[in-house]
Amino acid sequence: MAENSWQASSQTPLALMKRILALLAALCLTATLIAAGTKKYRGAWFEVHYPAGFKIQNSIQSSGMPHEFDSAFFVSPDGLVKFYIFSPQWAGETPDIAVKPELETEKTEKTETTGGFKKRWYTISPRKQGFTRSYVETTNEDGTIRWVIGIEYADKKAYEKYQSSYLAFKKSLKQFAD
Repeated sequence: MAENSWQASSQTPLALMKRILALLAALCLTATLIAAGTKKYRGAWFEVHYPAGFKIQNSIQSSGMPHEFDSAFFVSPDGLVKFYIFSPQWAGETPDIAVKPELETEKTEKTETTGGFKKRWYTISPRKQGFTRSYVETTNEDGTIRWVIGIEYADKKAYEKYQSSYLAFKKSLKQFAD
């Protein structure tokens, strides 16, 4: 007669149950620690999760929601990177990240259209010294919807240090409609 796998092992059902409970407790603790490592920011028409140690710099005030913002920067504790989000109700301009032609150059890395939305990946580089800025701009076909998300970084080492936090930041974006 075949034995159950838990019977074939040297563990009793009680010991196996304790191991499963310990594993579940560890998973819950890990999820809590990850969640504790971020904070939620709510803009006028969006929310994102950013690293807990970062400082918020509100930027473009929302025209449709007084005292709320369509864009914000999130600055790392060491000042080596800034995350950026612009997500208004519809479309809009981003003067807070505009290229300064005397100091910077802009290069589009890639564009792609999927599901009625065009994404443009572009980088703004300093002509001499300064921070590099990389953004993804998303617009719909008629240009009535637009949002931009990006990162500003001192150098490649700084980018690599915060890359996983930035990817989590990007992934956390939730947009609201009216």
